[in-house]
Amino acid sequence: MEWLTKESDNYIFNYHVGSVAEKEIEKVINLQETCYDFVCSCLDVNMEVKIKYYLCNSPIEVGELYGDNEPCNGFARKPNEIYAVYNDNVKCVGFHEDAHIISYNIAVPPQTFMREGLAMFFDRVSLKIPNYAWVKFFIDNNMYISIEELIINKNFYKYSDLITYPIAGEFTEYLISTFGIHKFKTFYSSLKEDNFQSSFIEVFKTPISIINSKFIKYINSIGINDTIFSIIKNELEKRNLLK
Repeated sequence: MEWLTKESDNYIFNYHVGSVAEKEIEKVINLQETCYDFVCSCLDVNMEVKIKYYLCNSPIEVGELYGDNEPCNGFARKPNEIYAVYNDNVKCVGFHEDAHIISYNIAVPPQTFMREGLAMFFDRVSLKIPNYAWVKFFIDNNMYISIEELIINKNFYKYSDLITYPIAGEFTEYLISTFGIHKFKTFYSSLKEDNFQSSFIEVFKTPISIINSKFIKYINSIGINDTIFSIIKNELEKRNLLK
């Protein structure tokens, strides 16, 4: 299918002739430029090149462009490419993939939990429900997974991303709110395969186990509307994720 191209201040958008993306490209540009400005300002990053966006018609097309032929709604490829589904039903735009690309200018830590946590910090929500509400539900229903477990990649991938992503995002927000963005960036940049615990103590002066406990107490101090809990329960039931 034929591609069209349109540039904005910080992006090069590619989309198909006659696609939903073509009809709504100005809306997409405005959204992504807003996300870009916020992420760059928060992380104090200056991108040297524009981000190349490929707005695809389907998850199958995204998988084909990625190269593994696995259907996918969106992915970020270093150094500056994003492939995302944009159609009537799925609009995989917003903060997430852009946060990945922009944060690559700081570091690419080996822990998936940290990379996805930072992206989810900017998303703030999962299925339009705040990350903290998901985490509160998990705690109340014995579904919460400790940070010590999730920082190990093989453990992270054992669970649904509907569970791991909100936990990662809300914990990242907790770290940034508690210790500040500069300390968080220092920690984020220091991470290697085998130094998570030691680096955590070096930067934050507290073991991860204690911070995990404080994080749970913090989440438990937030009140959540019962209607939101009902929506979360329904979404988890649809995916057979409730214990």
